[in-house]
Amino acid sequence: MASVETLTPASVEPYYSRGLRERYRADALQNLSFTEQSTKYADITYEVDHAKYLARSASRLTSEQLTQELPAGFPEKLDGPLVWSTKDLESKEHEYVYMMTSEDKAEVLQALEHFNKQGLNGDEVNRDNFPLGKLAETLRSVAEKIYDGHGFMIIRGLDPDTFSHEDYTVVYLGITSHIAERRGKQDQRGSMLMHVMKRDYVEEPNRDDPFHTDTVCDVLCLVTRSCSAYGGKSVLASAWTVYNELAATRPDLIQVLAKPDWPFDTYGRSPPYYKRALLYFQDGRMILNYSRRLLVGHPPREKRTEGIPGLTEAQAEALDALHFVACKHEVRPRMEVGDIRLVNNMGVLHRREAFVDDPKATRHLIRVWLHNEELCWKLPTPLRLAWARVFEDHERGESWDIEPPRKDGKLLRVAGSCD
Repeated sequence: MASVETLTPASVEPYYSRGLRERYRADALQNLSFTEQSTKYADITYEVDHAKYLARSASRLTSEQLTQELPAGFPEKLDGPLVWSTKDLESKEHEYVYMMTSEDKAEVLQALEHFNKQGLNGDEVNRDNFPLGKLAETLRSVAEKIYDGHGFMIIRGLDPDTFSHEDYTVVYLGITSHIAERRGKQDQRGSMLMHVMKRDYVEEPNRDDPFHTDTVCDVLCLVTRSCSAYGGKSVLASAWTVYNELAATRPDLIQVLAKPDWPFDTYGRSPPYYKRALLYFQDGRMILNYSRRLLVGHPPREKRTEGIPGLTEAQAEALDALHFVACKHEVRPRMEVGDIRLVNNMGVLHRREAFVDDPKATRHLIRVWLHNEELCWKLPTPLRLAWARVFEDHERGESWDIEPPRKDGKLLRVAGSCD
């Protein structure tokens, strides 16, 4: 089989900038290979198929000698506030929603006025030039719940329609800078704000998204500009709870998830794919990080790159198991206009339920990737490289689209599951 270096034209855009390749020795990834067309991989798509999952699981349980051991150093069970299920949080909104008071809103307006008087660009907002008094103390507590508590919080109470688009951008960036100050580039273009919405108006509801994490950030921020006519909630599940169930019932799948042989598609860049594990146990914490789209593609807009490896039967079962176990323990928080949803992207899975837009009600979220250098969990080497590409790559430019880019009235870019 030919190597990636041989088959990739020199003009292909590099996935890692020169500085990152030198710093993390990322060129070692060039030892990857394309696969022969006759190579047989698992039949798995972006949309989950429960019947296919059950059949694959039954086949492997009866035909293979599956290990009953966990990977070396992995715990039999995780404990702590991040281990939760539906019954623990579903009806306890007060546990994960912070409702802003009138005093909080007054502090936000004062901070916005202070920032605007300095003549700075909106992308320059930080916790120093967007000063908050008592609210800053509250936000530190919110950050602790995200990083060291149950793993997600919603800040509620602001009305986007009371601000200009420019001021509202400064406001949510200013508030979230007190949670995690660094913002990441979410694609090769350097998009700092991604607009999560349908590309075109469709009358029929789209499908539920499968569970995943974004790749990569330690805090996923979703700001709700507007809601759909029906559906569209962001559904959450604890990766630690999922781990506990799989560790107790299918330790062989934990072994599969922890092996560094999962092929992530870079969609036309060089190298055309890279390999790493999905699951890590580092410094006493379990980290799960993966995008189903990068592992199996998301046709028709994002077909998997031809010639790169697919998933094995074991990997396909493990990937589906993450989704279906997460569904058993999921929480479906209400969504309101103005919500600032903050999710620990290392320990909490998320998905989007199907929704219907109409001309008067269109689902529109703004996604920001955040990093708190002090509170971020200790990352294993493969994830340090992934985080560096998002938060430390100064060779790529930045694009700040405070409104969805359009041409001839049509949306040019919308966010995928993760980029």
